[in-house]
Order: sequence, then C-alpha cells, then structure tokens
Amino acid sequence: MIFPFSYYLLTVPFTIVWKVLSTFRKQKQVVFYCDCYLDYVIFENVKIYLPEIKIVAKNKQLKKELASHGIPSRLWPVFPDAVIMTRHAFHKFPCKKIIKLGINHGAYHFKNFIRAEKYNAFEIFLFTSEYEVQEAKDFGITCAQSGGFPKLDSFWFADTNDKLEQLKDKLNFNNNKPTILFTATWDASGMSAVDKWYDRLGELSKEFNIMVSLHSFTSEKYVSAIKNTKDIVFIEDPKNYLYLKLADLMIGDTSSIIAEYCTLDKPMITFSVKESKRLTPAIVTLIRDVSFQIDDYSKLKETIQYALKHPDEKSDLRQKYNKIMFDELDGKHGEKAASKMLAVLNKKLN
Repeated sequence: MIFPFSYYLLTVPFTIVWKVLSTFRKQKQVVFYCDCYLDYVIFENVKIYLPEIKIVAKNKQLKKELASHGIPSRLWPVFPDAVIMTRHAFHKFPCKKIIKLGINHGAYHFKNFIRAEKYNAFEIFLFTSEYEVQEAKDFGITCAQSGGFPKLDSFWFADTNDKLEQLKDKLNFNNNKPTILFTATWDASGMSAVDKWYDRLGELSKEFNIMVSLHSFTSEKYVSAIKNTKDIVFIEDPKNYLYLKLADLMIGDTSSIIAEYCTLDKPMITFSVKESKRLTPAIVTLIRDVSFQIDDYSKLKETIQYALKHPDEKSDLRQKYNKIMFDELDGKHGEKAASKMLAVLNKKLN
C-alpha cells in the first residue's frame, strides 16, 4: 500500500515509543481519532456504548473546537493499543501492531470505493448495511461488516422533538411558508451543483424559508455569496439532523446527505451533474429514483411546487433504498456498531 511520506518518516520512532509505553501501561488503551469535528459527530452515537474510549484531536485548533462543544480530548500523537477512525489516517498511527477499526464517514457510498487495500488495512471496517458490505466484498474489501449509520439514531432520540421545537423558535421562520434545505457536495469534486443555485436564493426567500448546508471544503466564493444573501439560514454545525427534520423539501446534487434525508421519507429535488469517475451508475440511478431530477435552475420553481404537492410520489422508492442503504431504521445503529467493535477489541486485546 502507498502511504503518505509522513507514514514512513514516523514509523520507526513512533513504533519505538509505542513499544515502550505498551510494555509498561497496566490497561489497554483504545482511542477515537478525530481529524475534524464531523468525525466526532459520526462517532458520537457509538461512543454512548463505548464510554471508556478517549477522543484524540489532530491539533490544538480542533481540540479547542471540540471543547467548545463540551467534548474533552487529547492531542495527537498518542500511542494506543487500538484506534477507531472514520478516515484512512494510517500515517497518524504507523505502528502495525495497533489495531485499527474503521467506520463509514458518510451515509452509504455516494462515490465509488477507493482502493480496497486502504480498507483492508483495518481489522474491520463498518459499512452502513449488509447490501453495502456485499458490494464492498465484490470490490475486494475483505474486512467489511455492517454497522449501520449511527448518526441516524439522533432522529429517534427521545428529546429530538423538544430540540426541534427549540430550533423553530430560534430560527423564527414563517410557519405559513414551506421550509427548503439546499445542500451541495464539494464543488472541486466535479459532482456538485452549487454553481446552479448559489446566486439565485434571493429569488426564493419570499415564498419559502431557506436553509443551506454545504460540504465543509466548499470554495469561499460560494460560501460567502450564500452567507451574504438576505433571509438565508446558513448551517455551519455538522450535527444537522434537526435541520433535516425541519425541512419540508431538500434540494441537492450527489451529496450523501441525500441518504440521510431519504430516511425521513420526504420529497427531494436533485440537479443532474456530469458523469464522474467516482460517480457510479448505481448511485446515479439511486439519486434519480428517490428525487425529482432537473438539469438547471429554470425548472426549479415549478418542480418545487410539484414536489410539495406530491410528497409521497416517490415514497415506495425511498423505502426500497432505505433498506439497501441502512437495513433497519430502528435507532440502534450506534449500539450495533459498538457491539461489532467490542467483539474485535475483546478478542484482540484480552
């Protein structure tokens, strides 16, 4: 496998320190490595069932951000017996004796898998459904298991409705207007449609409550223009489940947030985008099936009106793909993922 240069640079000194520390510590140490706050959001509903696991932040800036959310963390480098991560950050833990457990960073795979060897470096890698596990195995990934998508559990927590009412009060939306959530994946990916609507939101704000959620790497050109549009709510918190529940309709492109919104069985509109090497035919079909698809902004207003009047038109297809992407929507994905991890940790560390 080809790793970043830092992996090879760190391997010897890191391994020496790891061997010394692991020899003398009395208890096995398991950590979750956080490259950004979104990583923690993905893992949060798993940690409920893994209370002894410590959070590790990649730098001081992230440690400070996590602290602002009430999340204590340690700074990398650390030298654990096992590490859980949502990314392929092996270069941060280059000792081969460290057990590595992976979990999907997004809901299902809305882009084609990267090289199988990058997954196979994990002891196990948790995908969101048994269907996705089979796809991963067909791709050559040998460590695949189903762990659901724990971030979804927040939709079903007992206090979610109370928090939703608090959000409504905070946003002070007009209750007589439908609420629309615009989303977009990273513009540099070649699979984003943000350029088709980012400068037209003002035309819709008189008829609708408008919210926007963008990929964290989106170019400043788009972010700045949207933030400067009057009467638009720009969502900066990756913990966006309340905004998804609040929206009557979502408008997107190829972002995996489509999968999350699909579980709520609400109407979606998507802009078609050009074919891409990582945009598989199966994902193109999935997006087209669960949403009302248009090519450009000229069709947007009439499609919004149609989708709001016919919210159940694609409900059967949404239910079909929910099964494919997530198995069961039972609010127990975090528990399921934790049990899979514990099975490996108990076997390897005891």
